[in-house]
Amino acid sequence: MQPPATAWTPEPSGGPSSGPRTGRRIAAVVLGTVLLALLVSYAGLAPVLARFRILGWAAPLILVPYIVINVLDTSGWRCTLPAGARIPFSSLYLVRMAGEAVNSMTPTAAVGGEPVKAHLLRAFGVSGSDALASVVIARTALIASQSAFVLVGLAALFDRLERHVAGAVWVALLLVVGAGFTLLLVRLQRRGPVSTVWRWTRRLIPRSAVVARLEARAAAIDARLADFYRIERRAFLRATLWHFAAWLVGVLEVKLFMTLLGEQISLRDALIVEALSQPIRAVALVIPGGLGAQEVGGVALCSFLGIPEAAGVALWLLKRARELVFDAVGLVYLTCRTAMQPRRAEL
Repeated sequence: MQPPATAWTPEPSGGPSSGPRTGRRIAAVVLGTVLLALLVSYAGLAPVLARFRILGWAAPLILVPYIVINVLDTSGWRCTLPAGARIPFSSLYLVRMAGEAVNSMTPTAAVGGEPVKAHLLRAFGVSGSDALASVVIARTALIASQSAFVLVGLAALFDRLERHVAGAVWVALLLVVGAGFTLLLVRLQRRGPVSTVWRWTRRLIPRSAVVARLEARAAAIDARLADFYRIERRAFLRATLWHFAAWLVGVLEVKLFMTLLGEQISLRDALIVEALSQPIRAVALVIPGGLGAQEVGGVALCSFLGIPEAAGVALWLLKRARELVFDAVGLVYLTCRTAMQPRRAEL
């Protein structure tokens, strides 16, 4: 029998380092907001608003592609869960949205919400070790699919520039690097990484009773990781393919948004925009959700492809708006689940 799950709560605010962390987070959000405001000012508020007026009644359509993207990503995550897990797909979908909402709010390289996902899974009978292992495996599959997607976008860019030989060389080189990195991640996960971290922590804090109690859980997580990569390799491939399909839907999202904004672009340019914007957001680790930095980099990429600045700004503001809508739904779900768990514990 698994111990009852305790409610997930934010970090206590009274700790000695919570003040500096909060200050840095606020400063990062302010910096991102200033970048976003400067970007809109540079492109011109009136032209951007004109693009939104073209959107008009079709505005709700901006949510449709992201619904599909989340369905595909949730399907990928489900491949990493134990065979005996019985979680309704709708619940798994909402759990993922809750975790992604936390990822968007925290400058932690989009992994701050992964423990939240693992914790919420325990309400559906998934052990803590299996839940944590599943989010690690799913994140690895997501990284592998994202790397492949960026390579496809890079190949499309070289094709657009008619630099086919140089493109083939660079794509082949980066393909080897990406494949090697993925294999390295898998190899590390098969060699007991959690137990290794536990032993390091034990040496640093030898008298901690909390750390001592985590030994069995660390071993269980490592056992699940090792078994998955040894027995369920096809499941990892399926998860990677589901995530890759989600990235491809992101291309259609860019195409749809630009059409709704009155700007026609090719699928190749939509692929370049969506694929090469991924590294831009990845490097903006200190800003929650890449606020401002993602938009500035994305608009610069659009301008490079000949897309008018006002259309580029409107595109990235729409992408930010639909992200905020889904994050709000995820946070509402997280709040409701957190409120329900203490009541269940009392029954």
